[in-house]
Amino acid sequence: MHLKLTAADKSDVGKQREQNEDCAYTRIKISNEGDLGLFIVADGMGGYKAGEVASELAINTIHKELDNFFKPLSDQATIKLETWNRTKDANAPSEDASQSTSSAQKTGKLPETPIMYAIEQQVIAAVQKANEAIVHYGEQQSGARGLGSTVTAALIQNDRVCIANVGDSRTYLLRDDELTLLTKDHSLVAKLVESNQITQEEVYTHPQRNLIYRSLGAGHKNIEVDIFHKTLRPGDKLLLCSDGLWEMVHHQDLLTIVREHTSPQVICDKLIERANANGGEDNITAIVVHVSTH
Repeated sequence: MHLKLTAADKSDVGKQREQNEDCAYTRIKISNEGDLGLFIVADGMGGYKAGEVASELAINTIHKELDNFFKPLSDQATIKLETWNRTKDANAPSEDASQSTSSAQKTGKLPETPIMYAIEQQVIAAVQKANEAIVHYGEQQSGARGLGSTVTAALIQNDRVCIANVGDSRTYLLRDDELTLLTKDHSLVAKLVESNQITQEEVYTHPQRNLIYRSLGAGHKNIEVDIFHKTLRPGDKLLLCSDGLWEMVHHQDLLTIVREHTSPQVICDKLIERANANGGEDNITAIVVHVSTH
């Protein structure tokens, strides 16, 4: 089954900030073999002329590093094969079962798992490259030392999505009228929820809810990147957003807005409108991706 992607993004400064340190990126390549898409949300930190630079550096570096995926299919196959050859001795995590390497060698076709692993490694490398770019900028600009950024990025190839996440920007999946958080926040409050010290509802009002322990930049030479895989279906919607959205629009309201509207642009507009109506305490960014059939 070949899937079609439609998407929209919107970013807003909110009600209480002077500048917008969020950044969004949306790219879709239409193909009869199934659409290809790259979607990124980054939330910069570091203050005036630092946070916005960090988020832009993150997005620009990642999409340039992953530009090979948007080249002709023959070039993509070569890229994936080369990456697989470099990493074939490592274990290949995947959400779905696939044929064994030995049987794949007999047929002359690479199994799905190693290809997904190769893609995963390229996504991780792109995010790590973004981290290096932000750290380097901070070292060169004395006024921007310590700048950083969160990032959540989704690379979609037909019915498979590979999601990279660092920080507390999020990626959600709407399926069968249920909104599921696919990513994991790297924040103090997430750890407190995990250890049953506070409830999920208390996250929204906790005085240290904006304290994160993992981000791009912020002087970190090396960064661990969380990776999540999912098989997409027609009717699915993905929501990528900064914490300025999900902290202002709680889960049930997110579900209602994403579920009730078809147009990705309308959904983005409604989400930003609701976040501002609820206080708009931070910059607000949303990307909505709708999955359908060709």
